[in-house]
Amino acid sequence: MNRTKTMESEWLACFARMQQGEFFQLMRSGELRLDHYTAFLAETYHNTAQNPKTMALFMAHLQGGPRALEAKFTKHTAMEIGHDELALDDLRHLGVDPEPVRNGRPMPVTEALAAFIVFQIQHRNPAAYLGYLYHLEALPIHAGGSILATLAKMGVPDSATSFLREHAEADLVHVKWNREYLEGFIRTESDLEAAVYGLRGTCELHGLMFSGILERCRDWKPAPAQDSVPSR
Repeated sequence: MNRTKTMESEWLACFARMQQGEFFQLMRSGELRLDHYTAFLAETYHNTAQNPKTMALFMAHLQGGPRALEAKFTKHTAMEIGHDELALDDLRHLGVDPEPVRNGRPMPVTEALAAFIVFQIQHRNPAAYLGYLYHLEALPIHAGGSILATLAKMGVPDSATSFLREHAEADLVHVKWNREYLEGFIRTESDLEAAVYGLRGTCELHGLMFSGILERCRDWKPAPAQDSVPSR
């Protein structure tokens, strides 16, 4: 098994399909709007808030692994706690009240993204989670720079991009760790197949989340706080 090369090639193929979606097309053409970004932050908050719990669930279902790697993964889990608050901070810097987001519900497809991998861990093969994690941490490395450049052209201040900046930087290390997880936690062809399935399903559902954001923005915008940045 060549775990890392298999996952890298699978992810690049999935990411290429994701880039054909309308959200990324708007980004490339310079037509992405501020309300698209604020809706992205809202959905990302809800998804990211679940990540440390899902990582812990993966560890609870893992049937053993190198102890040093388990310790690294546990440290990684702790590092993810609080990342959801970065998305709320970004909304606040855009003049959007984050409390309705914190206390509200995500779109169904955002919950489906989180629920998909929980189901895989609990009822299929926990190795699927490694595909989920691989996608979420590879995406900022490959697309973070172009997204940040687009937001800068839109006039979004650096203070309102902390979530993307944090992940574009920190995930450089995490991608290296993900390769170690693949090599250390995947022990059978069945595990590798589950990880690839988890990767493909995550990419597909994440792409649907981006599509859902655009649909929602056609007739919905977050309630602005005082002195808000006007939508473009």
